[in-house]
Amino acid sequence: MRQPVRSDWDWANQLNPQVVSILKANAMHLLDVRIADAEADLKRATDFVVTVIGGDVAVRIRRQRCTFRDWTVRARRDTGADTELAKLQAGYARWYLYCWQGATGSIGEWILIDLDEVRRQGILAEPRRLIDNYDGTYFVAIPATELCARGLLVAHAVSVIAA
Repeated sequence: MRQPVRSDWDWANQLNPQVVSILKANAMHLLDVRIADAEADLKRATDFVVTVIGGDVAVRIRRQRCTFRDWTVRARRDTGADTELAKLQAGYARWYLYCWQGATGSIGEWILIDLDEVRRQGILAEPRRLIDNYDGTYFVAIPATELCARGLLVAHAVSVIAA
């Protein structure tokens, strides 16, 4: 792993306990709860059935200096290597927790994105302007407000979106 990547990885990993807390606090979105049918109630003493939706979670944490509240996804590499966009389009990850570091160094704001719904709506296939990262990679940016308006946020704690 290249040193700049290792450095970013190490920085983000120190916030993993907060990521786990956010995911646990939103576990209700990763579950389905339904009323049991009459047979289950009468024969198995079952009133509710809880099913874990679960799934893999992609996570990205932006540093405090990032003031944009958008979801950026690496869309192209000059090397031609697979990008995050291609992996998400291929169906990898079920959820995406996208976070921004706050003034205290901890996670200050975040959005939890339903990637199955993102794919169903074709959001990642829509033409978007490529943003040059000046390191041989390019991103697309999708504003958090757009994600919210399209019903793609499962939960959020971000100031640009009304509660």
